[in-house]
Amino acid sequence: MLKSYKHQSGIALATALLFLLVVTIIAVTAANNSALGLKMSTNMQDSYKSFQAAEAGIYGTMALAGTAQDPFNRQPIVNDPFTGLSGAHPLRNVADDPNNPDASNVDVDVILIGIDRTCPRPPGGRGGSSVGVFDCDYYHIQSEHRLPGRARTQVELGVVKTVIGSG
Repeated sequence: MLKSYKHQSGIALATALLFLLVVTIIAVTAANNSALGLKMSTNMQDSYKSFQAAEAGIYGTMALAGTAQDPFNRQPIVNDPFTGLSGAHPLRNVADDPNNPDASNVDVDVILIGIDRTCPRPPGGRGGSSVGVFDCDYYHIQSEHRLPGRARTQVELGVVKTVIGSG
């Protein structure tokens, strides 16, 4: 009986250690892939949140058209179209602190590109009777959201406002 143990020469131990090494490598690789997947999903979530906040800045600015806070009033640049809005601040739901919407990381600028220009018309509508009666003002809205160290998104939109022309 002692002879059978002497002839094994530790092959069972070597096999067990090799098996444990393979299992350990597989476990470490799986943990690394899981951590990488979690990091990627967090980055995507931050990116989507940043895009939605920047887009909300555009839609919030558009919602101010025709109100007392209308940013499309021929000023060369409107740095913060939401100045003076408190309870009805359009970005209150995307602010970092919902109780203080002015602390939002969304920066919106409205830039006047041109005034009293011809309005865009489809090819079939050119030369109509409203030429010279209606002119258009052109604006550029830039909305940027910053989540320091995590995500940054900038959304831009061109706006055409029809006004009664000079002619």
